[in-house]
Amino acid sequence: MQTMEASQSQKLKQAPDAGLDFLSNLPELVKVKILALLPFKEAVRTSRLSKCWRHTWFAIPSLVIYEDEIGFQTLFEFIAFVYRLLSSHANSMTKLKLVFRHRYNYEKPDIKEDLDKWINTFLEKHGLELDLDSGYYSTIEIPDCLFSLPDLEVLKLKCCKLNVPKHVDGFKMVHSLKLDTVKITGIEIERLVLSCPLLKYFLIRTDYLGLNDLAIRSRSLLELDIDADFKDLYLETPKLVTLSAKVISTFVEYDIYDEPVYDDNEEYDFPSKYENNISRLMCCLPQVEYLDICYNFVRYLDGGVVPARLPVSLNLTKMTIEFATEYSDVARCLLQSAPRLCYLYAKFHSEEIQVYPPWLRFWDDAGATDCQLDRLKTVILGNECYYAKCIVSFVKYILKSAPILEMVGFEEPEDTWSCESRPFKETMKEVLKLPRLSNKAVIKMIRS
Repeated sequence: MQTMEASQSQKLKQAPDAGLDFLSNLPELVKVKILALLPFKEAVRTSRLSKCWRHTWFAIPSLVIYEDEIGFQTLFEFIAFVYRLLSSHANSMTKLKLVFRHRYNYEKPDIKEDLDKWINTFLEKHGLELDLDSGYYSTIEIPDCLFSLPDLEVLKLKCCKLNVPKHVDGFKMVHSLKLDTVKITGIEIERLVLSCPLLKYFLIRTDYLGLNDLAIRSRSLLELDIDADFKDLYLETPKLVTLSAKVISTFVEYDIYDEPVYDDNEEYDFPSKYENNISRLMCCLPQVEYLDICYNFVRYLDGGVVPARLPVSLNLTKMTIEFATEYSDVARCLLQSAPRLCYLYAKFHSEEIQVYPPWLRFWDDAGATDCQLDRLKTVILGNECYYAKCIVSFVKYILKSAPILEMVGFEEPEDTWSCESRPFKETMKEVLKLPRLSNKAVIKMIRS
């Protein structure tokens, strides 16, 4: 009996060591997969476990390195660490993400040569995804070797300067391209997109004046996200399914330091050279199913002549739009040209919601016969100024134009007082009395 108890006690004492030996004796490939599931900082710390784990983390295929998480005191330390890591990496690399923090911005580092070494090492490892973020205010210049990556599939750049050469050797496999706060010209954007024959997703977010005329041509592009300041936009994207378009400002002036100069008291106009922006753009997007456009982009579409209906039917099933009363003709044109629309999120621009008296009766005068939204089921209104007469007219227009409508939802405002105010209650009473073409339609408040 004592012999059996002693044997069990001996096994219990050996269990922790046995467990450690079991993990350490796993095949190297299995250990690498385990570390790949950990945050990078924790994966690095496993090098202290034993000799068996000392160099395992060097083989992690996906490297996501946040400089401030590792705890470097200087940029030089971070540069040395990255170079050592990439040089010692044992296997092929699927992803490399490097994030600098803005605490190094005061140093104004010139690390173009270091980036050149990193990217060339990434090239040797047949890397698939590259993500570089150099801080909110940094303008680090990306070296030309970036454009020679033949295996690259995903490229994300943030806060940097990009000079696209006339001939791009790589990028034949790139299907996702994200340029966030990147200093780049419109001509370079067009050249870059054309060099990606398999491109499916493209995001451009920048306030750089050099965009001027922005042209995007791609036979493969499915999703486009534009958040930029431009004079004119030209799209040649026949397969596009999703378009999100915003305009940062309305073409402001820039100072000698290439910084935007804003005047809150001045209303800017779009100096477009075209006379029919909405027809010119939307007729070139036959496959678009989701459209997300902000107030300033609606203003751009309003440039020139806005027809009551486009000459072609749009394939839209979902639309998000923000507009002021004076641009109601743009919203009506899109609605009347989208017979397949199922979901609509509309927001009235709050600053101009009660001005422009000639437009207050716009939706009353439109008439139900102009627009039959046969598939529209859900309409969400995102606005806190529910007492405006134009909103009542807009809801009336929707209710008498959608035969299978199920809901008109008013987003609950953050300010509780708005719901309890007299103007809001009167508006809701008026809306609830409106006639409805659909016997299933309900009007209610919803949480955003």
